[in-house]
Amino acid sequence: MLAATAACTTEDSAKPDRNAVLETLPADPDEARSKKTAQEFRDWVAEHGDAQEKSAVRRVVRVLGEGDEPTGDAYVSTDINGGKTQVKDPLAAAQAVARAFADWKAAQQGRVSVYDVFGNAVVTGHEF
Repeated sequence: MLAATAACTTEDSAKPDRNAVLETLPADPDEARSKKTAQEFRDWVAEHGDAQEKSAVRRVVRVLGEGDEPTGDAYVSTDINGGKTQVKDPLAAAQAVARAFADWKAAQQGRVSVYDVFGNAVVTGHEF
């Protein structure tokens, strides 16, 4: 007799939990700060990122959390699935944003989640 097992995906695990993995972008308590942090991130990637990261990070609108705070959690708002131009591969773009963020922060531990224009998770809990 064969038993079926359910595969676990990022989509399946993107529920609020003790690890701060969220399916939707949390409320922004300080929009001016999150926009400033996003600009700092874009500037760093423009200088240090690879071509894919540079292209993807141009879509970053806000960065909530720092990635180097005690929890190490950060939430990146983008215009993926919206904006002025289409993204051919939203998942690949979000993954490039997460990789670039991990390189930018160079923290010992942390997680970054990337959200589309509607505030829906594309990549959750990318560890660095």
